[in-house]
Amino acid sequence: MPVSKSVGARIKRREDPRLIQGLAHYVDDIRLPNLLHVAILRSPYAHARINGINTDAAQNLSGVKSVVTGEDVKDVIGGIPCAATDPDGFPGIKVPHHPVLATGKVRFVGEPVVAVAATDAYIAQDALDLIEVDYEPLDAINSADAAFADDAPIIHEDWDDNMAFTWSIAGGDVDAAFAEADHVVSQRIDHQRLVPNPMETRGVVAQYLPGKDQLNLWSSTQIPHLLRTQISVMLNMAENHVRVIAPEVGGGFGCKLNVYAEEALLGHMAKYLVQPVKWIEGRRENFLHTIHGRDQTGDVELAVKNDGTILGLKYTVSADVGAYY
Repeated sequence: MPVSKSVGARIKRREDPRLIQGLAHYVDDIRLPNLLHVAILRSPYAHARINGINTDAAQNLSGVKSVVTGEDVKDVIGGIPCAATDPDGFPGIKVPHHPVLATGKVRFVGEPVVAVAATDAYIAQDALDLIEVDYEPLDAINSADAAFADDAPIIHEDWDDNMAFTWSIAGGDVDAAFAEADHVVSQRIDHQRLVPNPMETRGVVAQYLPGKDQLNLWSSTQIPHLLRTQISVMLNMAENHVRVIAPEVGGGFGCKLNVYAEEALLGHMAKYLVQPVKWIEGRRENFLHTIHGRDQTGDVELAVKNDGTILGLKYTVSADVGAYY
């Protein structure tokens, strides 16, 4: 079809037939020989110290091939990258160390603590019930306002407070505009927290080929190229030895634009075990661990004249970006 006749025309979607016939290929459809299944034990606490982890019973369960804690991988898997940095326009941003498995402390409900690889997904889940974690609950924070309070618990001990960063933009003489105003209208606006909740939850399959020192990683991701770069850094591998495949993605709504712990963790486990591994996120995990959005409170002030002319605007927003970002 000539370009002049394609603009505004009803173009048929080429991908529809396979999708509506159930012929699409998603991460959970991937089957590899000797595939192991991974389940992850997550924190039930928003803020707690980890005084000890006992995995003996889980390791002795028939069918379990590997049990991994944060102490096992803290020196071999790099931290999950921060989504924003100084050069991105966030001067003075505090960048928290974000481990793939918690060590010493958990900082949000759903944070990964222990991973189990087994011959069967049900065995892996059963093994989680046998793991004993000695938690010491600490005071938690459930809002940005609470985080900024003088008596708020500090989530990252090497910080002075819980303020991740401040950012501002201005134009014109705002103070003069407000001084000239006949009226100032103010309002607090709450943007509630939400979870993207795509139909397909996240999932990862990892395969290591030792003869080529190559890691193949299938992930339900929206950023395969960036994921490859970050995985190569986190696992200390040459980028051209890491291949990331994003098959059909059953929705994302932005939540699959991040690099997650499970992607690096499964890459490491596949390499360590020299056996392919698979993890498919449950719906409850999706609500707890996949990123949330919004959760912002804004105080807006509008300077206006009697005739309705808007002279100036002030908008101050506090955002709960979570323990890591």
